[in-house]
This record gives sequence, C-alpha cells and structure tokens, in this order.
Amino acid sequence: MALFLASHWENGWAVMEIKGALDTGTGRELCDFVAAVTAKHRHLLNLIVDLTELTWADAGGLGALLSVRALLDDDQGELRLVCPEGRVERLLHTSGLAEALAVHPSLDAALAAPRTSLTDRTGGAVQ
Repeated sequence: MALFLASHWENGWAVMEIKGALDTGTGRELCDFVAAVTAKHRHLLNLIVDLTELTWADAGGLGALLSVRALLDDDQGELRLVCPEGRVERLLHTSGLAEALAVHPSLDAALAAPRTSLTDRTGGAVQ
C-alpha cells in the first residue's frame, strides 16, 4: 500500500499529514521523513502527525509512531497525533498507545493543547 506525506508549519508546529497505509512496509518512510525534517531544523521540533486520512495501520505502523516520538524526545521535541474516531483511533486505544502518545480528535484541539515538558512525557524519567 502507498503512503502520502505532506507537511506545513502552523503556530510553531510542524504539521504532517499522512494519507494511505502506515504499516510495516511504509513505517520506515515516515521515520525517514521526520528525520529529514529534524535534520533540517536543528532547533526544538514540535510535530503534529495528522492521521485523519490514514486508511490502514498495523503494528509496524504503530511502531513507527513510537520511533518518531523517540526521535523527537532525543531533540526535546513533542509529538501529538490527530486521530478522529474510527478504526485507527480504536487501534491506538486497543494497543495502549493512546495513553503513551498525545492523541487529539482534531488539528485545532492538538494546536490548542498546552505544551508538555519532556519530564511530563516520560513519567519523570528524562532520557
């Protein structure tokens, strides 16, 4: 399956839109794309990944999201997901990732949420 990635800046956040399937075969594309953006912008990177148009995700795709969070944590950045109700949102909750990753129902909600510190996101253990 194909993966389409596009990004833009909004209110100090890099917003990445994902369309298609995020799975074992395409997860590396997401990680590479985020790595390229973070390499280009060596300052604190705050990223919102918009999963609204995601049609499919599997364990490999969820693993890619965790890898992205780890990459951003290394640079003291923050990751937020936009995921309205539906199959992908249920997968995030069923897998337990909805508790580990900041999931918001809309882009507006993700942009409006208060920023968190690295300590808050790692349960007090700054990595």
